[in-house]
Amino acid sequence: MLSLRKLKTQCALLTLVVVGAYASSVLAADPTPPVPFESLFATERGDAKLLRFNAFSGDIPGKRIKALLQSGPVIGDRVLLAEDVAVYFPDGYIVQSQANLQKYIPKHGLASEHVDERDDLLENPRYRLVEQFGRFLGPECARVEYANGFAALRIKSDGVVSLITETPGIFDPLIDEKTVTYNVTSAVQPDFIGNRGLVPELMQKCGRG
Repeated sequence: MLSLRKLKTQCALLTLVVVGAYASSVLAADPTPPVPFESLFATERGDAKLLRFNAFSGDIPGKRIKALLQSGPVIGDRVLLAEDVAVYFPDGYIVQSQANLQKYIPKHGLASEHVDERDDLLENPRYRLVEQFGRFLGPECARVEYANGFAALRIKSDGVVSLITETPGIFDPLIDEKTVTYNVTSAVQPDFIGNRGLVPELMQKCGRG
């Protein structure tokens, strides 16, 4: 017959095994959510590699990095991907993504400040993403007037929160056309979206405050 001490030891070991197996299965079945639009970009590339929130920045393939950016004191704490989405990783792990969607962009190799006429512009192929916000960002749950446009919040079922600001296109006076520029900032933790004066209000309107 087992002694009481041995029985307790075996029960403790069994508990550790069960809890460990459960944690492993949860992690395997529930990975962190992907950065918005990643599934589309992977399809375009012909692979299945998705960048995810909280993933180590060192796992970003070098061929996908278009430029090193700077948000804090260190150059390279943010990078611009080849698809023109920036990801931010202040402590080495991806916590925020940002996409700026203008209807018209300067032709290749031309800086914005050197755009003088409509012929210097071309239609932004990424602007089509605006029509797919519902698919990639989730439903809109709040909207308010903001600056000289609007701000909206979308929350996807996987927990990704996206703040979208809508402002007039910077080239509208030049092309004599009214367009909207969408700036999309996404994160799993709303604190990483920034704009602390606006995000809490929108979160509250969405019933998440």
